[in-house]
Amino acid sequence: MVTITGEQLHKASGFVREQARRAPVVVTYHGCPELVVISIEDYALLRRNREVARGLADMPAAMMEPIGHDRMDEALCELDDLMDD
Repeated sequence: MVTITGEQLHKASGFVREQARRAPVVVTYHGCPELVVISIEDYALLRRNREVARGLADMPAAMMEPIGHDRMDEALCELDDLMDD
């Protein structure tokens, strides 16, 4: 991840845009991270993941009921033993 200062952000916006297309760019002010510049694709991915990630309290009952009836394949039950070690 590239780190630049706020002053560099003002002077080299083209460089920041180029770098942000590849990986997030951290912008510091007075030595402290304050901003992260990311590509629009990374931003869209973050938004999608935010919508997908939910707590159980947020999940509608219609979605929880089928999950409650699911059972692990018996061929994989031996994996539970690994958790006990």
